[in-house]
Amino acid sequence: MDLYSVIDRRAQQMLRDTVSRFGEYMEPEAADSARAVLGVDHRLAADGLVLEHRLSSKLIGRIYTCRWRWKVAVDLGSAPLSMRLSYCGWKPSTRTAKFVGPSDCGALLEQLNSNAVVLPLCVAMELGGLSIQYHPAEKRCEVVLTPNYGDFVWMLLPPVKYARQPTPAEVDSTVMLIQHLSLMLHASNPLALAS
Repeated sequence: MDLYSVIDRRAQQMLRDTVSRFGEYMEPEAADSARAVLGVDHRLAADGLVLEHRLSSKLIGRIYTCRWRWKVAVDLGSAPLSMRLSYCGWKPSTRTAKFVGPSDCGALLEQLNSNAVVLPLCVAMELGGLSIQYHPAEKRCEVVLTPNYGDFVWMLLPPVKYARQPTPAEVDSTVMLIQHLSLMLHASNPLALAS
């Protein structure tokens, strides 16, 4: 047994521990990958909800980045769209967030940026990232949310081992953000987005 398989098993346990914190909201089910857990039996407006680890480094250690990924069935027209969350400011007291993207996303960006729930949650949670991609051929949006919890880091040089589980408030905020984003996308009107 090599060192990396031990690290992989510990990362898998970390992922299972993270998803167990969401037990009040969903049942976990193993996905086809050892680095992903499906959220089943939930009442959120998100299809194919997955919590996964992405292996982003293999050099003298491993870094697993935690992210939520889900789909929302919606018809936003025939052109692909891409939006992401952007933060401004480095001081927590003055930090702001807004969704940015190309001009053809204007109406949806305006809806996202004027929402009284989504942006305050994004600022409070200090997310690692949030992106929305619209795929016109499949008539769906794919949302990827990178929280600031659930990552697993194991480096050999210098020796570092790091893992952080979400607090109960972060669990509630994550579920609320997933639900609100999904409902907003479901309610998007293609005629309004054409402007």
